[in-house]
Amino acid sequence: MYSTVIALIFLAFLLLYNLSKKNKWEGRPEWAKKMVSGKLLSRSVSMVLLLISLFLLILFTGTGAGIFTFIVVLMAVGSLIVLLSPFRYITARHLIILYGLSLIFEIIIF
Repeated sequence: MYSTVIALIFLAFLLLYNLSKKNKWEGRPEWAKKMVSGKLLSRSVSMVLLLISLFLLILFTGTGAGIFTFIVVLMAVGSLIVLLSPFRYITARHLIILYGLSLIFEIIIF
């Protein structure tokens, strides 16, 4: 379940990063262009995804540990997106493969 929570946080931060005026994302996919045109929709969707992931982390690990884990994952994901996005290393195909592998490992280990 942690893989899904991290994927939700990643998607929410990517939506918020997409709205930044300093972001020079050339060759944006069609969904990213639509989200830029609807800023209120993009912000509300990303906030809902962040709240869902925070709620799930609190549900799994408790209040203090859930909030702390959420903050740590948000900082890590944010740093990863800001670092790798200008180089165009983040693609939908890579994210789906990474999510699938982490979900398989999570099921096998836990």
